[in-house]
Amino acid sequence: MYKDSIQARREIARNFTALNYRVDPLHWQTLCMGVNRDLQAKKMRPNVPVPSRRKVILFLKMMHQETGSMLKAILAFGFDGPWTSSGGSFRLAREIGFDIAHYAKNIHHKNGKVTFLEIGAAWAGFRAEECAGHQATISGLSGEFREQLGESVFLHFTNLTPWHASLPKGVTEHPYVTAAGLGALENRGVQAGEVDIIYSQAAAYFEQDYTAFLRSAARLLKEDGVLIFNHDPVLASAMDEVAWEHGLRLVRRKQMGGMNGAIARYHRLRSSPVSQMVFPGVKRAEDEEVVCESLVMSALRRNVEV
Repeated sequence: MYKDSIQARREIARNFTALNYRVDPLHWQTLCMGVNRDLQAKKMRPNVPVPSRRKVILFLKMMHQETGSMLKAILAFGFDGPWTSSGGSFRLAREIGFDIAHYAKNIHHKNGKVTFLEIGAAWAGFRAEECAGHQATISGLSGEFREQLGESVFLHFTNLTPWHASLPKGVTEHPYVTAAGLGALENRGVQAGEVDIIYSQAAAYFEQDYTAFLRSAARLLKEDGVLIFNHDPVLASAMDEVAWEHGLRLVRRKQMGGMNGAIARYHRLRSSPVSQMVFPGVKRAEDEEVVCESLVMSALRRNVEV
């Protein structure tokens, strides 16, 4: 596990360098803890609640049961924090009244193509025999679109470390990618402005740099694309401001409480007419002034004609 942790940190750092993204020491420390948790969770059955380390006996008992080794259980105790092994689930989307599978079908019917991205999907439901309710997962989506996978349906997901040795055609795992580093996907076949749905259950919650996350997500989304994730409720107002600056409009937010925090649903705004107009010899910062002046003069001329 130690070697895997070092490898993951190296790859994540390489992705950040490629993006020219600077991460502060505290943020990096949090990411390193996340990598260790990711490696720990991967060894467990999907959706197994791990007791707090404060409850030493219960923690060791659970880890021994999951790993089959007391030594591994003790080593796991040395890593930061309890973790819940994820099987990948669309539960948070359902909580906010959004059916990902139904929406994806509608988009595919309308546009003839759909692209989905989940941040931190872990098993993504592909260990279905151990994961109850796995239909509401990427695995379930792949079954719904079995005939179209890789042709007109593309399912992507990220993880801090690799979880899968193989996946169906049209389903792609992107390891070593953080929520703030989603821009790395543009070099992995996910084009800017091509994603219909971006979803995260828990992974985005722990992202320290939500500004970089929202900016990257907005860049990947199509016009009218949907972004759903949960976050610390304290950050709601600040997130909404950043989201709006990058063309994301809040549609709904639901307070869940506890570790689920608040669930937010944003839609990617269509580009405004002003942002699309280009005036020869005029800088982008001056465009709005030119448009406003033009509109005012047109109105004055109409008044004179009347």
